[in-house]
Amino acid sequence: MTLLRPEGLGLSDVVDVADDESLFEILDNERVLALSHLGPGTGFRNEAAIVKSTGVRERRVMRLGVTALDVAIAVADRLRFDVGFDWNECPAIGICHSHTDPDASQDLVDEMFAALDITRPKPYVINFGCTGYLRLLRFGAEALSQIESDAPIPLLTIETPQQWHDAADRAFCGIISAGATGSVLSRNGKHALQQSAIRSVRIPEADRNWETLFRTEVGEYPEFTGGYSTRTVMRMNGEHVFVNGVELMIDAVRKAMSRVDATNRRVLVAPHQPSGKMLRALFAVLKEEFPDAVYLNNLERYANSISSTIPTVLAHLDEVLAEQGQSPAQQGDIIVLPAAGICMESKPTNLAQGWAVLEW
Repeated sequence: MTLLRPEGLGLSDVVDVADDESLFEILDNERVLALSHLGPGTGFRNEAAIVKSTGVRERRVMRLGVTALDVAIAVADRLRFDVGFDWNECPAIGICHSHTDPDASQDLVDEMFAALDITRPKPYVINFGCTGYLRLLRFGAEALSQIESDAPIPLLTIETPQQWHDAADRAFCGIISAGATGSVLSRNGKHALQQSAIRSVRIPEADRNWETLFRTEVGEYPEFTGGYSTRTVMRMNGEHVFVNGVELMIDAVRKAMSRVDATNRRVLVAPHQPSGKMLRALFAVLKEEFPDAVYLNNLERYANSISSTIPTVLAHLDEVLAEQGQSPAQQGDIIVLPAAGICMESKPTNLAQGWAVLEW
């Protein structure tokens, strides 16, 4: 891994479509409780147990009849309207769509480009999981370093995990959520990108109890919106993903903070938010080491939307700050974005780790 310290690049404000009721319905804990008892394993005991375990009260799933393409077009249209640019004048476009089907992300982008009549830019398409947004930031910075143009590079996350998870799987059904975000990296962006790093970390066998971290499985499984379908789902070695993931996010914050000039600056830490248990463990350590930082959490309402999780926090930044009794984001604030999670390329043995730092 190499640390990228770009100069003169900035991020636009982030948009999202998580609250678009025409796209998503809310999956509450009453429904999650029922879903968790459909499988062969032990379901959640009650709704209070779901909140204690996951930290989530609401998560989003696509409404019946809504497709990933509908979500992609909705967030793309909102980004273009809010930021203002021509898709075909962009030097590149970065898009993350995670899935167990290795062709799903490219298929979605092909359909989206056709629907929006995008013909000139070459898409950078990744199936990357929880660190996907950080990979997109790095891609955008690397791409802009190769050109002199001040044209923007849009970065989109389009996550619909209900398509590739078992709704009865207790490890996932309480935490995952659909979400989609858009932002633009350019030389005119108002939020300076100071650091970006991403890497794949091999977890020793002893640290994962000689088991795989993630694996896929094919079968007929319950859907989040009702009924059953045959599909490829993800399975997780929860305990060891939890332990190693927390350690990698702590390490990411330490590395980022070692290069941050926080003198007279407010530091906000907006991590990927896998689950309530992981956030509690993460914040317990970090608050001891960096007691003056503000730790952001919107897991209760927006859950874990894979690569959309961090940018969804950024899209709702002032709202999240207000809920924690903090003043709105202001110029000069430093925002640290740490993440760790599934490494799609080596999911049995590796986790992905990354971080980025923005100056607001």
